[in-house]
Amino acid sequence: MAVTANQVVKRQDGERRSYPVAASVRIYEGTLVYVTAAGYATNVTATGVNGFLGIAVKEADNSSGSAGDINVEVYTSGDFELTSSGLAQTDVGMPAYGDDNYAVVNALGSDSVRIGSFVKINSATKPVVSIKPSNVGALEVAPLTTITHSAPGTPDYAIQDLTSSSPFGFATKDEGNTVLSVVKNLQQRVTDLEARVK
Repeated sequence: MAVTANQVVKRQDGERRSYPVAASVRIYEGTLVYVTAAGYATNVTATGVNGFLGIAVKEADNSSGSAGDINVEVYTSGDFELTSSGLAQTDVGMPAYGDDNYAVVNALGSDSVRIGSFVKINSATKPVVSIKPSNVGALEVAPLTTITHSAPGTPDYAIQDLTSSSPFGFATKDEGNTVLSVVKNLQQRVTDLEARVK
């Protein structure tokens, strides 16, 4: 319904938000918080299907409670020094994923949920992550291993009709290796593009 007068609206600072906690869940201060399909805050990614809400401001212990009995307040923006392993300076600017309620990783796995981007690498185990709540689970698909192949002697992009008698395949070896080189190039370019747009 449209109004024809000034309205007073309630405003809440978007840097912190409060969410009802799922049943039988204890969320610890300083840990990653996710949201279930039912809309409750939890401490697990549930194999990458729960979305990322933020980082818990304080502990919220709903271990003995029903869904929504208590709320947890989370930071929804900012840069946080978190825990990881095996990171390098080259990870700066790359996506950061949560696989559980604490450690972050730089590679998308079956449990992973995107939580933001690496903005500083203090050490291989102490990255600084600029968090970005998604409120949806992992929609990304982990890339396959980039293919390897023999480089074509002379790249041949004019692919002829495939042979239809034994042996089936490309008309020349260079044509086949050219197609594989194009596929590999596309894999690399898509991976780079994904990293830049996130």
